[in-house]
Amino acid sequence: MPASVALSKHDVNYLEKCSMEIDLNFGIIISQQLNPESFLVVHLAKNCEEDMELLQRANENELIQGPTCIQDISTQALATQWISASKMCPGSFSVQGVFVTIDKQNIDEEVFVAAKKLMYDIHNILLQGNNFCASFEEENSSLIFLAYSASTKKAVSKAYSHNNTGGSFLPMNCHFMDKSVDWHTFECCYELDDIFPIFDDTQKINIENQFQRAILAMKRSLSGCEMFVENVALDDSLSLEGFVANNRNRKATENYKATIFLPLKCHQSNEYSVKVRKFNGTIRLSGVIFSRIWCNNKNTLGDVKRFIQNDILRSLAARIQVYCDGLTDPHVNNDAVFISEPPRRVFFNLFSDVTLNPIQFSEYIFRGEAPTVAVAQAKQVLDLDISLENIVADLEGLPDDEIFSDVSISSLQDTSAPTIVNSAKYLTRSMYMLSIVISLLVLLCSIWLHYFFP
Repeated sequence: MPASVALSKHDVNYLEKCSMEIDLNFGIIISQQLNPESFLVVHLAKNCEEDMELLQRANENELIQGPTCIQDISTQALATQWISASKMCPGSFSVQGVFVTIDKQNIDEEVFVAAKKLMYDIHNILLQGNNFCASFEEENSSLIFLAYSASTKKAVSKAYSHNNTGGSFLPMNCHFMDKSVDWHTFECCYELDDIFPIFDDTQKINIENQFQRAILAMKRSLSGCEMFVENVALDDSLSLEGFVANNRNRKATENYKATIFLPLKCHQSNEYSVKVRKFNGTIRLSGVIFSRIWCNNKNTLGDVKRFIQNDILRSLAARIQVYCDGLTDPHVNNDAVFISEPPRRVFFNLFSDVTLNPIQFSEYIFRGEAPTVAVAQAKQVLDLDISLENIVADLEGLPDDEIFSDVSISSLQDTSAPTIVNSAKYLTRSMYMLSIVISLLVLLCSIWLHYFFP
């Protein structure tokens, strides 16, 4: 049975709009993979980097021409958009293909020959790049290439499978949905406080490689977790449709709450589970990651669990990627101490006209940055026109300022100095003793007044 891809009316209208702008338009496909051979398109986003280049003048009287055929499409521009959009997608969706709109009567074999090389080059760029979001996600069994003819107003799709000989295309059915998909929202607050050892004994440590190892260690830990939804253990095989039917007493606008229980890292029953090793440094990741994903009735509760795990890892990887992009040199001294505040996650609706469980994408902004950064990124990467009122920025809070104070840094550098937690404990004990002393003074004053002023 050939693979299939489903598009909504909104997707068809978007393809028609892109085909009317220029002769050749292209962009990325964001979808949900229902099974290895079935895809549900969630959003199409044309590549806007070419639009910026068109504004540059070749001379005073003529503009630079955009691509006129698939061979002229910038694979680097597509790969950059692919990576940026991957960081903004919730864990239930992924960038899984490329679309083009062509002003041709027939989409012939010549188009697919050029498209196969395009997909092959993009796949290699994504594998070779130091992309943290790609470090934990499983390789897709197939990707989507979709061509839309502006003349016949028909779409043709192919399933791309990657190999070292140039890749291959397989038949793929493309059909359109009459009804909109009913989405169910699941959210989870994941508290992260882990320490990862650094065993590299070189004088200069590649911090990006250490972050990669930390993400992979988190992936292994999350893969063995147990998850409860609404305080009930999950049966991975149960369909979401059956789960929703069992929870009909809840409001349709309420989100389902998920809770993650991680496995114990050390079991007393196994005498070989504890190892003592020397290390040359540590990476500590501390904070709360707010996760939110969207599923449809064809998903299972096992999919919900996997999507939330992906979302947590993707959100952490996106923040680390932003941090590493700002490094002038990825190598640091093995005795250096760094305390950094990562950006926080903000959400915005994919479609402004949807009122019930609207799909949301996310962006990351640093302390002091205005939400206009998210507005600009949504336009540049996802071709979305959103307003500031559409951004939800209060789901993740800012860390306490004392975490980044000089006291914290000195306590990390000097192992004999008390940590912030110990200081807080002693402060609480002092306040407790002070309250007892004050109470005794009040008692003595009342006794003195009672005897001397009867």
